[in-house]
Amino acid sequence: METFMPFRLLRVAESVDNGFMQFCGPEDELSWSEWQVLWSLGERTPTTAKAISGHAGLSKTKISRAVKVLEDKGYLIRKKDRLDRRFELLSLTQKGQQRFERLASEASAFQRWLERNVNIAYLSSLDSGLVGLEDLISTGHLRAPQRQAEEPLV
Repeated sequence: METFMPFRLLRVAESVDNGFMQFCGPEDELSWSEWQVLWSLGERTPTTAKAISGHAGLSKTKISRAVKVLEDKGYLIRKKDRLDRRFELLSLTQKGQQRFERLASEASAFQRWLERNVNIAYLSSLDSGLVGLEDLISTGHLRAPQRQAEEPLV
């Protein structure tokens, strides 16, 4: 398991995320899904859950739950799209915009802290690797392979 890349990526992501949440303080505690929905809306508003899913890579279920929590906290509102009533347009409220701006400021400060405290060669290599993986994902080249019937399960 220690050499399995998905496990390693998740473990590092969890550790960095926990560090970021401690850096921000308990008042900024959001789930990863809530954080991504809030961030997506802060960058592009109004938008749809489908657009957030495409950008953030989250399932519709996770986005739906995050939207409900953020709506209950007064951070976003939903409106039916006038052109296509099947979709809801999601927008940040003033309270949500303020929360996003505070979170963005904290994220910038945390990024600067990382750059001061982690060997720049490590960060640069990690960034290059992540860019490569993100490019593969966005172009559809990093889809799960289909196992051939004759291949044994190992």
